[in-house]
Amino acid sequence: MVTKQPLSLNHHNPTPAFDEGQVQTQQDALEQDHFLALQEISSRISAILDLGRLLDELIQRVMTTFGYYNVLIFLTDDKGEDLYLAASGRPLTREMQERRFKIGSGGLVGRAASAVISIFVPDVSECDFCTPSGPTILSEMAIPMLVGGLLVGVMDVESDQVGAFKEWDLQLMNTLANQVAASIKAIQLLQESRANTMALEQQTHTMMLISRISATLTSSLDASEILDRTVRHLVELSNTDYGGVFIMEQNKQHGLVLAEYPTRQLADQRFSYPRTSSSVQQMLKMGIPHVIEDAVNHPLLAPFREQIAPLDIRSLLLVPLVARSDMIGVLFLASLGQQRTFSGEELEICQTIASQAGVAVANARLLQDIQQQKRALARKTQELTEESSKLDVILRNIADGLVVTDNTGRIILSNPVFREMAGLTPDRSLRGFLLAGCFPVTGLQSLTVQALRVPGQVFTENLEMPDGRVLKASATAMRLLPTLLDPEQEKRIAGVATILRDITHEVEVDRMKTDFISTVSHELRSPLTTILGFTNLVQRDIRRSVASYVEADEEASHTIERILENLTIIENESQRLTRIVNDLLDVSKMEAGRIKWRMSKVSLDKVINGAVAATTALAEENDLSIQVYLPPQGLPPVYGNHDRLIQVMINLLSNAIKFTRRGRIEVRGWRLNVHDGMLDISDPAPPIYRSNPTAQKMLADLQFSAGEWVLVSITDTGIGIPVKSMPHIFEKFTQGGKVLTEKPKGTGLGLAICKEIIEYHKGLIWADSEQAQGSTFSFALPLRSQAPEDTPSIPIEE
Repeated sequence: MVTKQPLSLNHHNPTPAFDEGQVQTQQDALEQDHFLALQEISSRISAILDLGRLLDELIQRVMTTFGYYNVLIFLTDDKGEDLYLAASGRPLTREMQERRFKIGSGGLVGRAASAVISIFVPDVSECDFCTPSGPTILSEMAIPMLVGGLLVGVMDVESDQVGAFKEWDLQLMNTLANQVAASIKAIQLLQESRANTMALEQQTHTMMLISRISATLTSSLDASEILDRTVRHLVELSNTDYGGVFIMEQNKQHGLVLAEYPTRQLADQRFSYPRTSSSVQQMLKMGIPHVIEDAVNHPLLAPFREQIAPLDIRSLLLVPLVARSDMIGVLFLASLGQQRTFSGEELEICQTIASQAGVAVANARLLQDIQQQKRALARKTQELTEESSKLDVILRNIADGLVVTDNTGRIILSNPVFREMAGLTPDRSLRGFLLAGCFPVTGLQSLTVQALRVPGQVFTENLEMPDGRVLKASATAMRLLPTLLDPEQEKRIAGVATILRDITHEVEVDRMKTDFISTVSHELRSPLTTILGFTNLVQRDIRRSVASYVEADEEASHTIERILENLTIIENESQRLTRIVNDLLDVSKMEAGRIKWRMSKVSLDKVINGAVAATTALAEENDLSIQVYLPPQGLPPVYGNHDRLIQVMINLLSNAIKFTRRGRIEVRGWRLNVHDGMLDISDPAPPIYRSNPTAQKMLADLQFSAGEWVLVSITDTGIGIPVKSMPHIFEKFTQGGKVLTEKPKGTGLGLAICKEIIEYHKGLIWADSEQAQGSTFSFALPLRSQAPEDTPSIPIEE
């Protein structure tokens, strides 16, 4: 039975009885909290462009925020007739994972979708059509997700308590469902657009390729040259091992192999035209390619087995050369040594090119055939023009600004969004104008110059506009595509493509997040200090005043021991929480530039030895040894903050200990001299930089400025870091421990803090790692005699 009068919510613990005014006030406050939480969830998911991640984020946040037992998302299929399960907050049986609901059929989800109304059931045991996801589900509500009146899916919320939902829950979820539906629909449209774009690009590329090959073939009037070019192009295009052309004599009984590539083993040999397969002959006469996947046992090749034996042909593609409905020969592509398959696209391309070659070879009708090819090319050009028009429509409708400049900085192409960003009329053409003159924003010109210097890489920079907006600019150099006539063309740079995205809102949100973290962390410090103090006080009082009185009572003594153990746990967890708070404060201070850096000459020897002494006990607990290797004369002093550099060393050492189960940890201090682009490495540098070419290349790619550097490396024999995780290890809230079954505890801020500190010192920090072989974390500081130029503008006490 479906009812619209749910029982009381069970999301929170029972509270003492209050008068009606107090209860209403509490209810209003709870609803306000839920409304604010709903706004936060909507804000978070609106920025996600991946459907799976959006649904997972939505479900986890809804379950965590509102205390629901489970949330399931059902989406409509392509036909709009069925609902399928897209995501669930809890593991489900295989049957549940494959469950589909017919819109309009039985079941709470199906009925909600059919009626397009939200339904909730306080007690599923009284509902004769409900199909909960498990036996523990006692109440349920289903909310349709709509966009413009169209059904996108259904949100199914479940509880393991009877009467767990109220009308307010239904209203909240109904509001959220419509917002989520809009995000889902936007992602689906984006995916469709990307798929169409990819298909369009592939089709355009194929057409351009055929067009280029056609132009190559029609540029010659020599039949032999045309055949040679045809075979070479098709062998390279299809990535086959061998190809040739068999041209039939006038009597259609015999023929010669007149062209081969890449080797010539059958040239000028005379073959009889095969008569063993009438079906194959009929296909070839009709101009249809034929594939022989097993050439060794095919009867069509039996008469020539001895002649073609040295080639070891395993698979064969036969493409007829047809001129004005007359088959003049056969073009063949062969796979040698092993069988292979030919795709339909390869057959289509080969057939197109072979038909053009056949026309070119027909000397008596050469002029007519050339004219025919011109008409064919005209049609293809028209198709390309139409495709280009479609691409232009897509370009005009993308949300980001796009500008393409040549090597001199002049604009080749721009879309309306870019022209609006530049404060110009969207319909105005900027072709031929200098980018620096049309859009004089600091940093954009240097970004495009940097992209031209290092082709193949994407360079990104945030640009601050005079009106306060922040644009994220991404620039990359474009290479020309190689052609058959000019294969070296790809080495030339056509220009730079720059994408500009307005991230003003994201920057403001990030600033608000940083301020919030800083405020909350400050507020947590005082109660944490109080907890630690009172924990120590209680432990001392119990040991002094209570333990002695209950020594004779064994049961009481055990109770006292358990209390002391629990207090120790409280103390340890409070200390760990304090460290987390301190990490959060450090990150927020560094990002805001509010740390007072007491800079002076610092002995790295003392920094290394001090950090090793501080972490030796932790290493010994894990049966690890820390070995230190420094030059005999020691390391030269650097200009920096002693305490912060020790913090970097302790973080890196603690990280190495945490992810190393057995073996050892090595700390090495060494020097690097950079001159004329060459790196002069001194002892005792890590072996990885002396023997591993990949690590040596990475070291060279770090782009050290000329001069002397002091480097410190921490090498462990731990679990290593997966390749896909390497670009993200210095990001905030990222942990390498995800490769373990049990992830080590921590905030994931340690390496991010190290990066902030080292970069403030104008240094570099990086990592080399091989999974299951260990990792080497290194940082480099330049030898300088004065403080960095950029000092914080708002100094505060640490």
